[in-house]
Amino acid sequence: MRSLALSSLALAALAACAPFPGLDAPGPDTGSPPTLLPMEELLGQAQSPGDDPGPALAARAARLKARSAAIGTSVPAT
Repeated sequence: MRSLALSSLALAALAACAPFPGLDAPGPDTGSPPTLLPMEELLGQAQSPGDDPGPALAARAARLKARSAAIGTSVPAT
């Protein structure tokens, strides 16, 4: 048990001394930033949202609730 702890400590010490190549890599490019497009052009290309699905979904939910109530009160087939 003690040798396992000592070997773990030794491996951790060796790993701490290891070089990290990612830190030696050059930083990001400091060139000029890209030009940004005006938002109005992008919004003009987007499609307008469709009709509101709320009423259709409410009607479908009402039909499903009525169907559920009808199935729940019916006598099971034999």
